[in-house]
Amino acid sequence: MSNNPADDYPSTAAFTPTSRFLVALSSFRAMHLRDPSSPTTAADEPAPAPAPGASTPSLRYHSTLELYARKLSALSTVDALRRGPGEALLLAAASQHVRRWERPRKDYAEGLSGYKMWRTALNKFHADIAHDVMRQAGYVEDDEGDAELFGRVRDLLLKKTLQRAPLPEREDELKDPEAHLFEDAVCCTFLHLEFTQFASSFAGDRDKLVRLVAKTWAKMGPLGRGVAVQELVGKLGDEERQVVLDAVKGAGAAAA
Repeated sequence: MSNNPADDYPSTAAFTPTSRFLVALSSFRAMHLRDPSSPTTAADEPAPAPAPGASTPSLRYHSTLELYARKLSALSTVDALRRGPGEALLLAAASQHVRRWERPRKDYAEGLSGYKMWRTALNKFHADIAHDVMRQAGYVEDDEGDAELFGRVRDLLLKKTLQRAPLPEREDELKDPEAHLFEDAVCCTFLHLEFTQFASSFAGDRDKLVRLVAKTWAKMGPLGRGVAVQELVGKLGDEERQVVLDAVKGAGAAAA
């Protein structure tokens, strides 16, 4: 077996990995391995060579995000999505939050307006990196098919086609089911990897935490909510689980 997981990358019914896709995936992996929050990686050090079992918080995030993208696709009621994530969705998943440490939240103003500016800047930053990685891997901007792929990856990362809450109860009633599947995968990854630590930062303001979780829940479609309830919420600690349940109850009341 190869030392580079990209060489053993699993196909889906919708997409068989190409050599240029695997080159792009390897480039993203090298970036994820440079996550300075890892105790074995410093930001000013050369990127380490990919090795079996090598991991960083960034790499774990993206592995988990792709896992949920594949899981949600398998559960989808939309035929095109049930065949598995396509090339654009897989590339977007690989570049979501890539090199996020280069755009820290502290560089933006406190409060909601500063947060929104930071998120908008991050989305563009990730989309620009994805574009450059794809181009360097052999995707051609002037090719009609590739140009469409460039645009789709960018749209997914910029979240251009997401509908505002309340969302329809049926997945096939969404205007862009793939974009919402991607958002659901992002939200599930947050619950899986980050929520417990996130919740601990609101120890003195439970009501605010409940409101924030309710906003996350409102962004999720039926697929993501189903996976969250069946596989994630029950694994949280008692306090965190009750926060989510209270948020879900509040989100339901607001939508009624």
